[in-house]
Amino acid sequence: MTSPSKKRQSADAPRHVKASPVELTVETPGEEVFVAIISACLNHAEANRAAVLDGQIEGVHQMRVAFRRLRSSLKTFRPLIPREGSAALVEDIRWLNEHLGPARDWDVFLEEGMAPVFAHFPRKRGLLLFRAKAATIRQHHHQTLREALKQPRYPLLRQRFANWLDHRGWREGLSDEQRERLAEPILRFSTPLLEKNHRKVVSRGEAFTELSAMERHALRIRIKELRYALDFFASLYPAPAVKAYLSAMSRLQDCLGIMNDISVARRLLDEAKLNAVSAARQVIEGWYGCRLDQHERQFKEIWEQYRRCERPWKD
Repeated sequence: MTSPSKKRQSADAPRHVKASPVELTVETPGEEVFVAIISACLNHAEANRAAVLDGQIEGVHQMRVAFRRLRSSLKTFRPLIPREGSAALVEDIRWLNEHLGPARDWDVFLEEGMAPVFAHFPRKRGLLLFRAKAATIRQHHHQTLREALKQPRYPLLRQRFANWLDHRGWREGLSDEQRERLAEPILRFSTPLLEKNHRKVVSRGEAFTELSAMERHALRIRIKELRYALDFFASLYPAPAVKAYLSAMSRLQDCLGIMNDISVARRLLDEAKLNAVSAARQVIEGWYGCRLDQHERQFKEIWEQYRRCERPWKD
């Protein structure tokens, strides 16, 4: 069984691939932009398949990002491409994400979240035992993911998407008015959509201190969706403003992501059956609790930096 790794010694080992920007023009019809973005997400996922099969952590990360971007793009374009047109395809994405998610969660937990804990307590027996058990669980999820990618369902997923794009499967059942909207220049769609999503983020974020953990998670999802949408449409707007806005959003995501890490950590600790009263679990939850408190205090400053950013789509 191949163990997950950050690096490979062999020079000819497959490399992970990051998402490539989608180059658009303001006059490109919305439907053509949709096809280009969906195709780019599928290509991004497939470009990382070899790295995932090779046991590379970053390959898993990039493939998960690709499928998250794919789901987000389907949601972004719902005003043009109704949900019903992609319902069966979304089930295929959900199936694969059930394998990608656990593998990536354990990678982040062990490589990022737990690394400083293990470093601070190198001889604590309970943590050493947990580390060994966690490594086995993580290895199992990576193996399960590799097996899923070798199943016929994965190439079938890609083929079903390719057929859907080639035959414009979403047009079935659309009214003449809806078909006309598909042919409109993308800028008529992207600008009001970005503004609407921005306002939703602002509405939630301004009340951050009053939000429950679940509501903060919803805010994080809103921010991620807006960031992906601007990523997709970035070439339509001034590059400096896009770069500054995306950078501010990235800092927000990171801050909220760390706050969300404690709930993920608790779920993984439960999966590992680490008893709630064990010393190891108390150390881990105490460590995450301190991080949560620190980033809650930092949020206000990061939020204010974001609010000062110029919106790239505004005249």
